[in-house]
Amino acid sequence: MLSSITRSQRSFLRKCALVIITALFLTLILYSSLDKIINRFNYYFTWYNDCLSSLLLSSGFSIDEVVVSGNKFTNKKDILSLTDRTQPILYISLSKLAGNIQSVSRWIKHVRVHRILPNTLHINIDEHKPFALWKDNNKTSVIDFEGKVIVDDYLVDDLVVITGQNSLSNLEFVRDVLESKTQLRDHISSFAYIGNRRWNIILDNDSTVKLPEDNPYSAWDYLNHLHNTTDFTFSDWSIIDMRITDKIFVKR
Repeated sequence: MLSSITRSQRSFLRKCALVIITALFLTLILYSSLDKIINRFNYYFTWYNDCLSSLLLSSGFSIDEVVVSGNKFTNKKDILSLTDRTQPILYISLSKLAGNIQSVSRWIKHVRVHRILPNTLHINIDEHKPFALWKDNNKTSVIDFEGKVIVDDYLVDDLVVITGQNSLSNLEFVRDVLESKTQLRDHISSFAYIGNRRWNIILDNDSTVKLPEDNPYSAWDYLNHLHNTTDFTFSDWSIIDMRITDKIFVKR
């Protein structure tokens, strides 16, 4: 078989072998020097980056002011602590900073960060809006309008308290009452979901209004009517029982 190879073919094979050996030799040299090349590249890149950073800072592109808005329940110091003021403002990754800030607090729903050149960062915080306090055994949680827990063991003033098994799954009545424009609405202290079927409303004078399972809206509207048009005094009664249609039972 070898004897059938022509002289020109042998010459071509020798050249191919020489090329392969040379390529392997150069690859070996390059591989052994790769770390040195990378280190040298990193050195010059770092030097260039430092020079550019110093130039930008000296030209006024520093972070001299950080404006935070929209935060009511999120600590401003926690937000500011995540801003690296040693960098030029152009070096800040706005998306990364926004993500880091959002992880600071469960109150935060969304964060928007933008630059106001040459030297101001503006951070706008969009927080979850507290709707009520939900008490479950010994735990008190802040919930939003949909009944989702925002934070646990956190007290917010002027929020009504909601108790009772499956109360968060039956918030429609509570939402409607709290959104109503009635005078009695301002005297509500808490709602209690009773027997997984109906609501009690506790007023700020500790009077308990027992509402019926069917059509609690009508009973509550009638109670508001009494409050606005008669001398019916809630403070005289500890219990106002409206569970039977068209009847009111009171107890001192």
